[in-house]
Amino acid sequence: MKHELKTISTTVKELTITVEAKTALADYHEVLKKFRQYVQIPGFRKGKAPIAKVEKVYAEYAIEQYYDDKLGSYYKAALEEIEDAPINAGEATDVKWEKGSDLVAVFRFEVMPVIEVKKYKELEIPFEATEFKAEMIEDTLADFQNNMAVEKTVEGEIAAGNIVKASVGFISEEGEVTKTIEREFVVDDNSYCKSFNKKLIGSKVGDEFTNMLFTKSATTEDNEIGDKFRGKDFQIKILEAKDKELPEINDEFAKDLEYDSLEDLRNTVETELKKKIENEEKDRLRSAIISELIAQNPIEMPKSLIKKYAEDMAKPYAEAYKMEVEKLLPMYEQLADFNMKSHYMIEEIKKLENIKFTETDKEALIESEAKIAEMDVEKYKEMNKSKIESKDFLYIAEEEKVMEIIRESSKLVAPPKEKNTEEVK
Repeated sequence: MKHELKTISTTVKELTITVEAKTALADYHEVLKKFRQYVQIPGFRKGKAPIAKVEKVYAEYAIEQYYDDKLGSYYKAALEEIEDAPINAGEATDVKWEKGSDLVAVFRFEVMPVIEVKKYKELEIPFEATEFKAEMIEDTLADFQNNMAVEKTVEGEIAAGNIVKASVGFISEEGEVTKTIEREFVVDDNSYCKSFNKKLIGSKVGDEFTNMLFTKSATTEDNEIGDKFRGKDFQIKILEAKDKELPEINDEFAKDLEYDSLEDLRNTVETELKKKIENEEKDRLRSAIISELIAQNPIEMPKSLIKKYAEDMAKPYAEAYKMEVEKLLPMYEQLADFNMKSHYMIEEIKKLENIKFTETDKEALIESEAKIAEMDVEKYKEMNKSKIESKDFLYIAEEEKVMEIIRESSKLVAPPKEKNTEEVK
């Protein structure tokens, strides 16, 4: 048996196997003899028909059985003679054989690419820090205020900001309502079109009218209505209308939230916002660094690994929301590709920098984590013992060293501004 290995891409190899005619024929006859035991030929007892007769009647099936029985063993034997290690089962993309001739089978399989990170220092990393602004406190207080609001029934005309429940009737080509669903939304703050919201303002509970919900060019965000109903009228009936009565933001408001005073509430909100921004900035900066690493050191990851990783991530979401995993894969495959490249690049930089995690490093990390959690170090160790002793803790610590090396040698630059539609035109 001969073989020839060809590189298709950094992750795909093509293996052409040639089995000599004599060997192929002998193996075929071996399969044919086994095949004879299970077939019935008129005029002969089961398993006793001449091979030539069996082959004449069942030639097509016999060859399929030969391929099923022998191609795998040919492929396995050829793999033992090459250095490349497949990461998937491999697939026969072409098989050619006629009795008296050599059998030629072509297999494709995936391999892990050689990970080379040539540029990871002195990078220009597009990143814009989020600055704390005083209005963030006001926005947070407004959210608290909205959550504590009391809903009251609207007696008169509906206004912008009111919460409306309406029945939505689907109208057939003949003008009949075929199905009705209910929707609740905030007037003038929803995904429906302007003409619909305009018609709602000034109307009252019990009013009925026809109007489209989505323009022809809009993307519907309502799965039950769907894109095919864009630009079409619906029968609308207003069932309920409510307004929110917001509490005044003062010391009493703060005390209802279990704070001593409004000043105490503001100070706490400010502290927590700054801490949140700090934690989010760390994650954002890590993503920015990885993105630039990938841009400077392009690599291709095996498609089968990306798909498997994406499926594992998508399954819990698909099960929770009763969706098909396949529909979620395009989104998760992008994340899987990013995460895999991130992992292998960081592992390569660890080798290049000879990064080792010492006990001193471990203690420093524990102290840092305890400080973030606002806990005593010993108490943190006691409550997070399994986490500290896990491989993930070590991995995160080593990754942080990699991030530090890159950050110290690189500089942050302003991200390129996106051109608006008018500029593009």
